[in-house]
Amino acid sequence: MKTILIVGCFVAVTVVAGVALAQSEPPSTVIHACKHPAGGWLRQVSSPSQCRRRETAVSWNVAGAKGDKGDPGPAGPAGPAGPKGDAGTVVSGLGTLNGVPCVAADDAAGEIKVTIAANGDVALACVAEDSQPPPPPPPTGQAKLVINEVDYDQVGTDGNGFVEIHNAGDAAADLANVDLVAVNGGDSAEYDRVELSGTLAAGGHLDVAIELQNGAPDGLALLEGAALLDALSYEGAITTATIGGQTYNLVEGTVLPTSVEDSNTAAGSLIRNPNGKDTNDAAADWAFTTTITRGAANVLTS
Repeated sequence: MKTILIVGCFVAVTVVAGVALAQSEPPSTVIHACKHPAGGWLRQVSSPSQCRRRETAVSWNVAGAKGDKGDPGPAGPAGPAGPKGDAGTVVSGLGTLNGVPCVAADDAAGEIKVTIAANGDVALACVAEDSQPPPPPPPTGQAKLVINEVDYDQVGTDGNGFVEIHNAGDAAADLANVDLVAVNGGDSAEYDRVELSGTLAAGGHLDVAIELQNGAPDGLALLEGAALLDALSYEGAITTATIGGQTYNLVEGTVLPTSVEDSNTAAGSLIRNPNGKDTNDAAADWAFTTTITRGAANVLTS
């Protein structure tokens, strides 16, 4: 009886130890079995060495090698329709293209212009918008003095020349520190000066009597102290005028073409056209008129 108990305890200890050992081993990637010679049934074992003499050891992998990628499955059902896009420009005739936005050759934004000739030929052009917006109006409550009209050459013997100053602002201008300076184009130096005085009402015109040289080139500068308010270089460019030790460029933007000049065969003057126009571009702002309006708004005639 004692012997049986001892053996039983020993067996129990052995089984517990075996279980603990099995739990500590990593899972096997190969399955082993023993095939019975008569019935063909298999008996799973942990090692081929456990097969009996007449049994045949067999084994197989738990997981085989990765197979080739299978054929794609059938396409799934179509998804829901997206939102409807912009219909765009409906062209019912070439005329409907007029005004459609486009990009010109210089990458400037423009609009399509359609031209249909009498013979039916159609021309499409991308016309760029004006790259120079109109100048903003002067700030509310400020004066803006400009050289507005110049008569430097008269029919026959020169005389009775003048320069007109215009206040294009919406407040009266104090003229106490304002000078009109005439510049010789030969040496870019001052040759005459008129000191203004008093005030000039908003929208007003001031006629300043002064005999000017006939150009090629010559120029004018309107100064408030040392600050250049306005300038005109006529019959050529004066870009380094020396006045009171300071150097000034009398060309605003594009130089006034030499074809735009006062005349000694027809009465007239150079004017800002329309009256008071000042985009800081002489070629765009000035014109010759045959109607002299000293001390009044400019009128363009030819």
